[in-house]
Amino acid sequence: MMNEITAKTFYKQLTGSAAGALTATIIGGAVCGFCAVFCGTQLGWTHLFTIIGLIALAFCVGLLIFFIVKTARMKQHPVFRRYGSAETLAQKINDGLQHPRYFAKGFDENIPFVTLMTNEFIVGSYLVSYLELKDIRSAQPAVIPDTRRVVVGNPAMTIGSMAANYATDRIMESKGINSQTKFDMIIMKTAEGKQENYSIRHMDMEAFLDLLQKVAPHIQINMNVKQI
Repeated sequence: MMNEITAKTFYKQLTGSAAGALTATIIGGAVCGFCAVFCGTQLGWTHLFTIIGLIALAFCVGLLIFFIVKTARMKQHPVFRRYGSAETLAQKINDGLQHPRYFAKGFDENIPFVTLMTNEFIVGSYLVSYLELKDIRSAQPAVIPDTRRVVVGNPAMTIGSMAANYATDRIMESKGINSQTKFDMIIMKTAEGKQENYSIRHMDMEAFLDLLQKVAPHIQINMNVKQI
């Protein structure tokens, strides 16, 4: 059974995106603080190394305050200001999952969907990518090419690179990823210049563009496929 989207799902994603930077800042601040105190007690508080350590510490503290304030203001994210609270959007998405116009699930069982589109909105696995179709002005398909690198000139390296490519193909196939199941992208832009990218199955792209024209005929579709 698919997990229900809740306001906590939104906040968990937003917190997670800043968690790495927050952790790095705390560790960096601790290191700078230790160095500053060590240099201050051993070399003097006016020594150049001490001053540099204190400046670095102050910078880390400033960043830490910035991240804390940013986390505390999650409820003021632009998508909530424009389309409603996290609770409101969660309900819209859950309702949309009951009657989707386009639905794509990825390979991670912990992610409810990769892309969901209804008659009113489109959203990706990162839920604050939510856009209402009425606000979208243009769409452009983008292809993620299959890249394989073969080293030439050195026979041993050539054979090695070909073997690596073969192994990669087998691993992808074992996960059910092939030319029919791989994802490309659709690039959506609003009148304000906001851009969001959504994953569309390679085999679904043509049908998705036809569906988009029917559901939202005001969206201008650029058929010049972009490579990412």
